[in-house]
Amino acid sequence: MSFDILKAVYFKNVFENDFNRRMKMTSIKQIAKEVGASVSTVSRALNGYHDVNPKTREKVIEAARNLNYFPSTAARSLVTKRSHMIGLFFGDNVNSGFEDPFFQKVLSAIRELVGDAGYDLLVFTNKNKERATYTTLCRERGVDGTILILTGREKQVNIQLTDLQNSEIPCVAIDVPLEGKRCTYVESDNFLGIKKAVSYLAGLGHRQIAFIGGDEVSKISLDRLNGYRAGLNDEEIDYVPDLIEMGYYSKESAGVAVKNVLKKNKKVTAFLCASDLMAFSAVETLQEEGFSVPRDVSVVGFDDVDEAASYHPSLTTVKQNKEEIGSSATEQLLKIIEDPALSPPPIKIPCELVLRQSTAEVRKD
Repeated sequence: MSFDILKAVYFKNVFENDFNRRMKMTSIKQIAKEVGASVSTVSRALNGYHDVNPKTREKVIEAARNLNYFPSTAARSLVTKRSHMIGLFFGDNVNSGFEDPFFQKVLSAIRELVGDAGYDLLVFTNKNKERATYTTLCRERGVDGTILILTGREKQVNIQLTDLQNSEIPCVAIDVPLEGKRCTYVESDNFLGIKKAVSYLAGLGHRQIAFIGGDEVSKISLDRLNGYRAGLNDEEIDYVPDLIEMGYYSKESAGVAVKNVLKKNKKVTAFLCASDLMAFSAVETLQEEGFSVPRDVSVVGFDDVDEAASYHPSLTTVKQNKEEIGSSATEQLLKIIEDPALSPPPIKIPCELVLRQSTAEVRKD
């Protein structure tokens, strides 16, 4: 063996030995010795228990950092009986959540709070659900709890949710009713949000207000439809079935829905849409049909996605508090994980009407 090869092997061994020495796992006993506390106190401080003196906790964390301590996830799980992993399911109709402008902010809030609480987030793909139920996947991965971002339009979703409700796995759903032991749900006040929009349009003089709804089955869609009907009733405006079409939260379907309304009623002066995406479609379809927005017809959306403010004309819409939805769902789930006896009531997040350029008073001429 040549000298150069021997030299390379020598320095390789020196480097590896030094690296292994530096990266060797520090034990909790070493940390306990460093700070002058018991092993159990150090363990409880590192695992976030609230009965540890704050000053002691600070010393433990600092010592752990200085000693290059990396906790073993497997060992921590054996002690706490938890994986410190939270599962996240996206419904089939949520575009995987990462592309959907509404759910991006919901997800961002979830991720931040999950991380702050010392948990990791495990995202389940839709493909997994073809071979297993929500419950089976949660058990396979050993998650401590799960959050479901759904729309209520998923196939077999009711069977899946019933199974999950009976499993006693901590769970919080967004926008879909989930009530039972160790589970709950969070939603916007869809009913009142739409009702406010109807009242606003009526105040501008609109009496022929069309409604482009989401679908005929999901709770959020029915709540928005009922809010529309209640708003008409409060303003003493006649309910006209011909002014209602479903857009199925799709740009293409919403365009067809708008055209169907116009065929049946040429006197419509406003369109109230159950999502911003459908409202954008309504504006474009109206313009294609020769109408000016808002001079001829006003348009209101629902969600307040980022594009609503920069759209032309900027969109009047019902704003959902996306960050609060995500943070509330996460907070509720963490509470359920901590307290096995807890079954908190559903949370309803208020909506806000945001006024922009797509609405105006009814034309007098």
